[in-house]
Amino acid sequence: MVRKFYLWGVFVFFIFFSSCATLLNQTKTRNFKSLHCAVVPFVNYSETPLAGSRVAAILYGVLRSKGYAVDLLGGNETESDLKKKGYVCLVTGYVNEWRYKVGIDGEPAVSITYVVKDLTTGKKIASGSLSATEWGNKSLGLLTQQLFNKAF
Repeated sequence: MVRKFYLWGVFVFFIFFSSCATLLNQTKTRNFKSLHCAVVPFVNYSETPLAGSRVAAILYGVLRSKGYAVDLLGGNETESDLKKKGYVCLVTGYVNEWRYKVGIDGEPAVSITYVVKDLTTGKKIASGSLSATEWGNKSLGLLTQQLFNKAF
């Protein structure tokens, strides 16, 4: 009888904690906090319209709140245009998933890859992959903001 309750307890524990997962995978070669950077809309591979622009705006807000010298641009500029305007690095990336899962709870699911590129050398300064799912009581924007806060 005790063993039966123990097994149910273990089962409930795994079900409870497997429903929300967060994954951060990142590499930083140097700090870019003091560099003048341009944040442009991310490439949108998700099914959500304008997800790339939304994610870039959220990242811009997070970076500004932490003291980074960044500007949010429309994404129509080339790298040579950015250099001429005095930008030293470019912050961009990919939105792989940005949606609410179908079901009763409507859980938000986010999967983003970001890249910070040095415009003078063409090398990566930092990059990473961020993924998370959460209970249905959080929005996509809040979940994305929390991921970026952990990454930067």
